[in-house]
Amino acid sequence: RPHPPPPSTTIPSKKNHPRPHPRPGMEDPSSRSEQPKLNEVPAKNGFLHSRSDSLSAPGDDMKNKAGLMPVEMGRVKADYERQVDNVEQDGMPKNFKVSYPFLLRCVMTAALGSLLLGYDLGIISGAIVPIKNEFNLSGLEVEILTSSITFASIIGSLLAGLVADKFGRKIGLMTASIIFLIGSIGMASSTSFGILIAWRCFTGIGVGMGLVICPMYCAELAPRRMRGAMTSFNEMFINVGIPIAFLANLLLVGLPNNWRWMLLSGSVPALGLLITTCFLPESPRWLLKAGKEEQAVLVVRNLVSPEETGEIKAAVAKATIAEMRKDFEQPKITWKELFTNDKRTFTIAMSFAFFQQIIGTDAILFYGVYTFTTYGISEQLALVMTLIMGLLKLIFTVLASSIVDYPSIGRRKPLIVGGVMCTLGTASVGISCLFPETTDTAGGVIFGILLFICGFGLSYGPLCWLILAEMFSGPYRSKALSLGSVINRLTSFMVTAVYISMTEGIGFSGTYFLLTFFNVCALVFSYLYIPELVGMRLGSRAGSVDEQFSVNGSDDTKSRGSGPLGASRINNVDDDHVEIGN
Repeated sequence: RPHPPPPSTTIPSKKNHPRPHPRPGMEDPSSRSEQPKLNEVPAKNGFLHSRSDSLSAPGDDMKNKAGLMPVEMGRVKADYERQVDNVEQDGMPKNFKVSYPFLLRCVMTAALGSLLLGYDLGIISGAIVPIKNEFNLSGLEVEILTSSITFASIIGSLLAGLVADKFGRKIGLMTASIIFLIGSIGMASSTSFGILIAWRCFTGIGVGMGLVICPMYCAELAPRRMRGAMTSFNEMFINVGIPIAFLANLLLVGLPNNWRWMLLSGSVPALGLLITTCFLPESPRWLLKAGKEEQAVLVVRNLVSPEETGEIKAAVAKATIAEMRKDFEQPKITWKELFTNDKRTFTIAMSFAFFQQIIGTDAILFYGVYTFTTYGISEQLALVMTLIMGLLKLIFTVLASSIVDYPSIGRRKPLIVGGVMCTLGTASVGISCLFPETTDTAGGVIFGILLFICGFGLSYGPLCWLILAEMFSGPYRSKALSLGSVINRLTSFMVTAVYISMTEGIGFSGTYFLLTFFNVCALVFSYLYIPELVGMRLGSRAGSVDEQFSVNGSDDTKSRGSGPLGASRINNVDDDHVEIGN
């Protein structure tokens, strides 16, 4: 800053003393009109500042009439800098206060749709043995009983998109809850095996719809910076439903026709979802797409804390609506482009979705009571063990979700550690089953299954869909996740449909050694091909892996990322807007 002139010195005119060139990114004050623009509001000392990212800085030449730079000028500049820091490039205010009661109420209500899958997965585990005795089922019929809902959930997943797009996310969740409610009553009142299977398939449609619409609603409602955490409620509530169902089995085990009460209990969470969904707001994205912009703006404004000013709420609503409109303008991607644009990334992602189920996860959970009772464990103790399985899976899933965002831990370390635990767990069961049925054998089976469940909760369970979402971005992500979900569910259906046949053909030992082989394959695949993605991404779009990250044998692959694909670290992480750094 220039030294102040002596008091007697005449202040030079603007003609003889031209104003300095404005700093880069700052607007020249002389270019502004005297009247505020439509998107500008007056601030201190008469300076103007914009609500968007085009904030105008006070000029360096602005001095008082005595030629002095007053202390207040520094305060104005500091206020301006704070305004710039608190506004993102698209005009979204940074770190605005969120209305957590409103957000959590909406997200947790929608997440009940995912709880339906976990609840059915756990409830059928305790009902298999009494249903088998009731209808004198063969091993093949038991497999059909357990796997039918998994196959039907694929149909429900395909129908979910049509219903949610045409009638809205809220109507889609209500439809899923009604289907599950009616299906639970139908299963409990079945008088034959065929009728029971028909109702299982009908219920599976509701399960599949809930699995798709729940994360869709959470992602569209949550603020940008909380989108990942809110979407994780989907997987979290699946794991919440499993121990709740196991506890219900344990409480109902002594009742006559207990399997009917077990299946009927599924109507309770379905009825809760139906009632609470009636009070949910519709997704703002669907409202905007349906031409109901005023309602969409109202929902977005409700996400902002009442403590914030009206200007902040208006800025958040404006930026959010603009972001949605921008997404609508993106070109649609065909399935052919997804398959051919980047075959390497596509193959890795779909293979990972396949390995998550081929290692036997759903089969171990579905047939937990059946496996334990086969080795001399009482039904009461078997139900207690399944409850412990559900609680351990939930605990380790929460643990994984809380540590994977730390740069020192990331995704790969929990994935590899959990993969080793899964491998050791199935190997322990296989070795224990080589010996005659004794107390020690039962102890080895229990230890191995619990170790597998802990490893899965730490690794493949919560990380599969997180990693797949990070491997694809923009218009590729939704199609890739949909296809990955279909592959994942088909693999689960295949494993659960042949589990008992394998145990009868090659024995429990041979079955679990085969699962150990698949676990080793999944572990080696994860170590070689799954990159470290904490703070990283495989590119701004599918198809850019070779271009962005030197996959094809570049020498700087190891220096640019800890994973084999050499992902670059990003400076500013956003759900759809990422800036790649060197």
